[in-house]
Amino acid sequence: MPHPNLNIISRFFDAYSRRNMDELRQILAEDIKWVSFGDPSHNGVSNGFDEVIAFFDRMGAIMSQSNSRVEKLIENADDNYVIECLRVQAHGEGENNLDHLVCVLWKIEDSRIVEGRHFFSDSTTADTLIGYISAFQ
Repeated sequence: MPHPNLNIISRFFDAYSRRNMDELRQILAEDIKWVSFGDPSHNGVSNGFDEVIAFFDRMGAIMSQSNSRVEKLIENADDNYVIECLRVQAHGEGENNLDHLVCVLWKIEDSRIVEGRHFFSDSTTADTLIGYISAFQ
């Protein structure tokens, strides 16, 4: 039987894919914080519901344009955290290709996602990717 916090993450992705903002507001804390590496000009921190959704929108738009594939390698949960280890592949135009290992740490409190953090295996790639996501309009 999956840990209940794994279900919260699944519910997030399901509601996000359907653009159900009411359901997302039930899953995400209003003051959610999302942290990703990035160069100092793109501090890599999104604060609050609207900024986090905007970050996921930008990331999703880029991934949808790049023939991406995400393979979940490991997933585990306890009462406060979910960790996912992923292999992310994206193939865009020219040299904008990515084959990278990423860990995502989700923090859960009172059955709501309160924080998320990306950990990239290569900080240079992370800076480039997060900088691109931050600048993407």
